[in-house]
Amino acid sequence: MSRVVWRPGEEYVERANVTRFMQVHGIETYDDLVRRSQDDVGWFWDAVVKDLGIQFFRPYDRVLDTSDGVPWSKWFVGGRINLAHVTCDTWADRTPGAVAITWEGENGEVRRVTYRELRETADRLAHGLTSLGVRAGDAVGIFMPMAPETVAATLACAKIGAVYLPIFSGYAPDAVATRLNDARAEVLITADGFLRRGQEVGMKEIADAAADASPSVRKVITWSRLGRSATRPSSDRDVRWDELLEGQPDRFDTISLDSEHPLFIAYT
Repeated sequence: MSRVVWRPGEEYVERANVTRFMQVHGIETYDDLVRRSQDDVGWFWDAVVKDLGIQFFRPYDRVLDTSDGVPWSKWFVGGRINLAHVTCDTWADRTPGAVAITWEGENGEVRRVTYRELRETADRLAHGLTSLGVRAGDAVGIFMPMAPETVAATLACAKIGAVYLPIFSGYAPDAVATRLNDARAEVLITADGFLRRGQEVGMKEIADAAADASPSVRKVITWSRLGRSATRPSSDRDVRWDELLEGQPDRFDTISLDSEHPLFIAYT
């Protein structure tokens, strides 16, 4: 039998977003909310979009289209949107100095990145990727440790409509290559390494081995996380993160994408 370890007080419940949502739509109980979300899926997600203030470049005509069967459902049909615009650009405009990311490294190092700073990095990288020939629909592997730069990389891909591949930082070269080959990735973004239990773990060497086994990969972009010599370009395929971003404009016109445009490929 499960034991309840905490119950929200009345004041806490009244301040909750879900409570506000229910009150706006005249829904009395949480069970009623769940039931309505299941019985009228189109209404529910349309209401959620409006409640969250999610901005579409072009409003959708229909929330849900199941005419091809439920497994092939299409969402927000006719709408045009971009995740980077919704999650970063709008907040960089509204609250540029607000903290978007608080990151703490294994060694206790703490970094705080504002929405303005995050957008500037993502925009410079978006310009950089475009200069390397990456276009909407192209696949980009992201083989990086958890860091603000990793977030910027995903946003940069979203901004140009590239499909990013999140690749676990602990993978060996063959596992990385399998994913790059499956998606026919053109670019791989990586780091020189990261810290694990006080020890430096090299990533660039793994990335290079994976790229060697992936004919589609034209460029390997390396962020110098640890300042290791492995970040020095050794072939025409190598691009340094800092050099790619240097001199790039700090604003990029985030492109409008169809609501069904793929954002990333997640391998399970």
